[in-house]
Amino acid sequence: MPLIATEKRVYEIRKELEMEITDIRLNGLFLMLVSYIESMQKEIIKYYLKYQPEKIPNKLIQIETAILIENEDFYLLENIVAKHVDKMQYWEISKLFYEILRIEKPTNDDKIKTIKERRNELIHNNLKVDFKRKEIKQDSIDLLYLKDCLDEYEKYLLDMKVKISQHFIIFTKLYVLEKLWHYTFKTSLCSNFSDYWYIDTAKDCITGCKNSEMEDSLSSSEKFMLEIWRSQVCGGKVNFPNMASLDKHSQNHLYLFLKLSNDLFLY
Repeated sequence: MPLIATEKRVYEIRKELEMEITDIRLNGLFLMLVSYIESMQKEIIKYYLKYQPEKIPNKLIQIETAILIENEDFYLLENIVAKHVDKMQYWEISKLFYEILRIEKPTNDDKIKTIKERRNELIHNNLKVDFKRKEIKQDSIDLLYLKDCLDEYEKYLLDMKVKISQHFIIFTKLYVLEKLWHYTFKTSLCSNFSDYWYIDTAKDCITGCKNSEMEDSLSSSEKFMLEIWRSQVCGGKVNFPNMASLDKHSQNHLYLFLKLSNDLFLY
């Protein structure tokens, strides 16, 4: 999703070039272009690390007390990860992006680096004052250069989409749901995922619920979790027990189910 959103932003910048062009406009669009790509990398890193926090490069990270006070909910890890990533330098983010995703850098990586260097130069060395001649010189990019940069970033985004899709192709919604199912239900009564669900592999989704003969033998907490699943997948009703009666193991399952449900769009 971040890649697709960034492609749209790049397209919008290209459309802006059809309007009246000034040096300030060119510089602004160029700076936005580079920042969009870096923001995209940060967004993907944050999403990945909230499920794989062990991949955070620093073995010890500082946690502000305010985060613990303000986030007494299941977004705590996400907020810790976001704060940590936001403090990283851009070169660290770019390096970490390829390392944690375990994908090769784009074929035009050298050109992308050159564009970033040009961005840094434009920001930090834009205004040059010659006090002796009483002249002020301002740096600016031209239209042709910006179009070339747009071309390079479009190639980059296409390359990343292909590599990420190929590398993570196994992680379909059904794959994740079945993994979560077996994590939640350890009993042999639930060992066969298809005993409880109608599955459409082609559409990568659960299409309906089955009433298994074995579910009467489930424990009360297992029956509750089965109702939670059915409520989200098939709109079934849930008979809520005393939530405090759920053991820590069941509470963890409920938390993880809710967390994954947000990402799998089950609601």
